[in-house]
Amino acid sequence: MSDGDSMNFCLSDLVPPLRWSDAARITTLADRPGLPDAWWRTLPLHRVLAVLDAEALGDLLTELALGHWPAAAVGDVLPALHVLDPDEADDPQVAIALDRAGSWHGLLALSGRELADQPFVKARPVLTALFTAVFLRMFPEEAVPGAERDIEQDPEQDIEQDIEQDEAPEERPDEDLPSLIDAAFGDLDDQTWMVAQNRVFADEPSAPEQLAKLLAVPPAVIHDLEAALRDRLTRWLALPEAAPYAEHLARLTDTLGAAVPKARLVTAAEWHGRELRSLEVPAWRFVLATLPGHRLHGDWLVAGDIEDLRSRTRNLIASAERPPTVPQALEMIGSLGIRPDVARQWLESVPQLRAQKASEINPGINPEISPGTNADIDPEINPEINPEIDAEQPPDRQQDGQQDGQRGGLKDVALTRRCFRQPDGRWWLRVDVSGDHLDGGEVPLPSGFAAYVGLAPGEERMVRSAAGEVGLSWHARPALGSLKRILSEVSAEEGSHIFLTLSEEGMLRVRHLPAANGGDQTSRALRLVGYTAPGGTPEQAARVIATRVGLSGPADRPELLARLRERGDRDLLTLLG
Repeated sequence: MSDGDSMNFCLSDLVPPLRWSDAARITTLADRPGLPDAWWRTLPLHRVLAVLDAEALGDLLTELALGHWPAAAVGDVLPALHVLDPDEADDPQVAIALDRAGSWHGLLALSGRELADQPFVKARPVLTALFTAVFLRMFPEEAVPGAERDIEQDPEQDIEQDIEQDEAPEERPDEDLPSLIDAAFGDLDDQTWMVAQNRVFADEPSAPEQLAKLLAVPPAVIHDLEAALRDRLTRWLALPEAAPYAEHLARLTDTLGAAVPKARLVTAAEWHGRELRSLEVPAWRFVLATLPGHRLHGDWLVAGDIEDLRSRTRNLIASAERPPTVPQALEMIGSLGIRPDVARQWLESVPQLRAQKASEINPGINPEISPGTNADIDPEINPEINPEIDAEQPPDRQQDGQQDGQRGGLKDVALTRRCFRQPDGRWWLRVDVSGDHLDGGEVPLPSGFAAYVGLAPGEERMVRSAAGEVGLSWHARPALGSLKRILSEVSAEEGSHIFLTLSEEGMLRVRHLPAANGGDQTSRALRLVGYTAPGGTPEQAARVIATRVGLSGPADRPELLARLRERGDRDLLTLLG
């Protein structure tokens, strides 16, 4: 852990259950005098600690862990505990609990409920001491009461002043625009925030019906939330405080021209590539959603309709007295608003245009551009894809792989074993950690999940992760390279679980869940699909699992069990059957 001054993250960055639960419905979070709405995911932690000292924040997290996530392992509630020195949690109650658990990792693997069941252990003071120790370790200066730092200052007033300064529009350089956006949209409730992430600012928007099922609301609610958020965007753009951002959009519109590759938008300003803290989306997606006129079509950002611009390009070339040379064609399409630096790329992207080589016309003459027909375009050949079986899997799972191929589940991630749709709308693969994984062995991937993340047979590429680059390949079978460093950093052990996905930006995201020790079968089944909040009744748990395996509409238990059999999720069938 490093000095808190260099850290600029929120409580939800440290506490994963706050992202996997509907935190807006937790009254103990919302009713906090001196803190703004949705402070747990918008306000940097050092500013939270100006109002709640480390012990008060530790006590709040304890209340959440016991009252809302009693089935979650202590180390899952606050993963930073895994890198805390046990000596820093110097408390008699912690010592008793540590003695009962046998080891530090054993203590962190216990859930709040299991901790409370230990003889002679008082769960609440243990958790408060553990959580407080983390905040004190990470923020040694901020994690003391505000009155002790400066008795003349009112912490609530300090936060209000900070927010006002963030919103001040005068003389704001472009690099400050992300904080301007965060100040304006940091108070979204959790449902609106999900709509923002998965609809308004998404590269591939989720269907309203899918999002409605994930949030357990009627689809009409999703439509209303989206309309309200888009209206809020429009009204915000007209406000005086948004003037610096509106000026940025105007300059950007002039720079982009009629059509540019999407990558040009991403790199048009340094901050476009950053993630907006309030919305947890890349800033360029927010810019795209607010650009007047420009819309994304595949890899091209176009002002107006892309087919119309392609048609006008072909007509312009066809209207020439003779097929123009490439330099002439590049100059001609400038009249359509295509910038010179992307003109060649645009010509290459327009169907039914081909460049004839000089040797095809007359020696010594520049290549010409001429209108073509579909016959001029080579047909794309798609090699047949055969299902692959993981050689390392036991015979029953090899059989499951054969069944996957027989039922056409090769490319359908919803029919792929151990793949689950999480509340962020993406499909995550559960990998049960083995000794080979811990030693640096590659991680076999089901072909359905490999296809979902955009990997094709014969392809290999590197993907970014929090622990450096990792190889992704599909030769004899799809596989992910060594995760040894990542597994070490999260203190994974044999039998624990990691959930993997690729973000829309191609970033490998990893979530770790220690192996469940004890607990009823329903809780263990929920854990295998990545759900660590309390499951409620078996019927409620079945609904959660049905949603996460891609069933739409109300699904009864027989339908859920049939889907699990179809996918080959035998571990879940055993727990639910």
